[in-house]
Amino acid sequence: MNRTEIFERLTWLEKNVESINQNMSELKTLAVELVEENVALQIENENLQALIEKNESAKDTDVEQRKPKKPLRSKDNLAMLYKEGFHICNGELFGKHRKGEDCLFCLKVLDD
Repeated sequence: MNRTEIFERLTWLEKNVESINQNMSELKTLAVELVEENVALQIENENLQALIEKNESAKDTDVEQRKPKKPLRSKDNLAMLYKEGFHICNGELFGKHRKGEDCLFCLKVLDD
């Protein structure tokens, strides 16, 4: 094998590695988006199930006999979402990945 062939093979291999790196980056971005969507859908599903249970129990109980309301589970859901690494603060960051960094706005939401 002469030098030209070796150089051509190395150039070809380098282009393939760059292509693989780009594909990997795109897949990573897609995976993050899918995880964010999955968490949001899980929370929505839990909230809808809780609402269905609440509506069913409301039908069975009389208005006068109702017990005081339990604290909303929404704060628990927000805390879980924050622990999994997503923003829970109001604004355009809501639902975006925090990339391991704490957010003072999110912590303020949990403290309220």
